[in-house]
This record gives sequence, C-alpha cells and structure tokens, in this order.
Amino acid sequence: VIIPPTITHPSTTSRLKEEASDSEEFKPTWTYEPYKPPPPARRSRNTANNSARKFSTSTWTVPDHISIPEDQLQVSFARASGAGGQNVNKVNTKVELRFHLDSANWIPREVRDRLKTNESNRINNEGYFVITCQENRTQVQNRKEAIKKLQDILKSSWERPKVRKLRKGLTKKAKENRRENKKKISQKKENRRRVDF
Repeated sequence: VIIPPTITHPSTTSRLKEEASDSEEFKPTWTYEPYKPPPPARRSRNTANNSARKFSTSTWTVPDHISIPEDQLQVSFARASGAGGQNVNKVNTKVELRFHLDSANWIPREVRDRLKTNESNRINNEGYFVITCQENRTQVQNRKEAIKKLQDILKSSWERPKVRKLRKGLTKKAKENRRENKKKISQKKENRRRVDF
C-alpha cells in the first residue's frame, strides 16, 4: 500500500510556525494562587485579666524584711505626752520620722503611689511622709518602734491589690441547669394532661 505524501499549504505552514514561535515566547508573569486566610492569633488565657490589671504579679513578691536606709530619714525629737511620769517633762522622748515620698528612690514607684492613696493622712502639704511614736519612755525604744511602724506600712502597701471579677449574669453551668429544670417541669406538666382512651 502506497501512502500518499501529505501536502500542506504554504500559508498553513507559516501560520503553524508563527503559533509555535508565539507559544515559545509567551511566558506568564504571575501564577494564580488561591487565597488562604491567615491562622487566627492565639489569645493568651490572661489577656482579659491583663487589660484590667495594671501590674503583672508574676515576678512581684512582698519581701519578708524591708531594709530602710536611715540616712534617707529625717529624725527629730520632741516632748512626749505618753508614758514616762516626770521623765516626760525633762527628756524629749517623742520620735518623728519623715522623708520626702516622691524622691524616695529606695521605694518602688507603684508602692509610693499606693502610699499616697492608702496613707494620705500621713503626708503633709510639702510631700513628706511623717511617722511619730511616743509610746515608750526612751528615745531608742520609740525610734525602733517608729521604724517598725514604717516597715509594717510599707509591707501593707507593697502587696498588689487583687483584681475582683464582677459577676455578669448567669454562668454557663447555671444556664444549663436552668434549661434542664425547665425541661423537667415541662415534662411533668405534660404528664398531668387528661388521657383519652
């Protein structure tokens, strides 16, 4: 069997060559990629608490003993009206400790702010924090007692206040219990209906 040769028209041959050359020259400048939304950001468990809480309590601890630099304190003595008998009229046993609260860098800033709020009656118009003691008969004992008072006040203000969560409506568990009780009551009333035989 003799297969006749295929005859192509010259215009068809040139057109095929042009299409081949065009397909070789054409290169897409971009490729289509379907949109993928970014993964949701993980929300930390304490995010809601951090917005309401001013300070983080993770590394904040109340020290057992607060060292007070006595060179930062101004100590003065006066006549006491407390115990001492005739000694009260002769010796200045009353002790008055004072220090400028805003410039007391040995106290953390937030503790100073709490002292201004909690112990505002101990701060005079010049910004000095004043503590007096006249319970004992000697200056030494009153001085120790005044420093102990200052340490106790600092400890009470050192602790950060707890954030109280306000109750907002019923809890999730209470709502579920309420639904269950309503279903039980509804079923009980359904059973009370008259039955037609």
